[in-house]
Amino acid sequence: MAEFVDVVNMNLNDPNLTPSDGRKFPKVDPGTYAFEIEKATFDQSKKGNKTLKITAKVLDDGPMKDRNMIGSYVIDNEDFSRRRMKAIVEGTGVVLDKNGSFKLEDLQGLCFTADVILDEYEALNEKTGMKEMRSFTKWVSERPVEGAAPTATATAPANAANAPRRPAAPNGTRTAPRNPA
Repeated sequence: MAEFVDVVNMNLNDPNLTPSDGRKFPKVDPGTYAFEIEKATFDQSKKGNKTLKITAKVLDDGPMKDRNMIGSYVIDNEDFSRRRMKAIVEGTGVVLDKNGSFKLEDLQGLCFTADVILDEYEALNEKTGMKEMRSFTKWVSERPVEGAAPTATATAPANAANAPRRPAAPNGTRTAPRNPA
């Protein structure tokens, strides 16, 4: 059992330790960035919708390099949800199977470019009961990384061995797989 004393011993004089504003990931400033997908998982939104949650890091050199962002895509058959999912599919070049589907693991390590914007919405402050404006950053307008050839977001070519080769993604990251599983 932990013992509580009058001293906080957390090695806070570590020169590599920087203060945090309380967010899990430092904020990515608005702008256009190349991202690499580090993780894709299924999740559930606050409204109860099934979502695809993507964690991606900024690849571009500069003050935002290696910062992470999380993007969520609702998984349902509504037109807007399908169009948003299509944006990340086309942006990454992930290969779809004959049913227009892909596996989560196929996204791992893929790259895309997106615009990071500040979005605002009105919400009710639960403590005061007053409406207030809140903001958050999100990525939009997903597209292939500059210089990467567009890939077919339809099914993989019948003879993948003779398919045209795509240029390498920046910083040695991988691009979409050639043969879907």
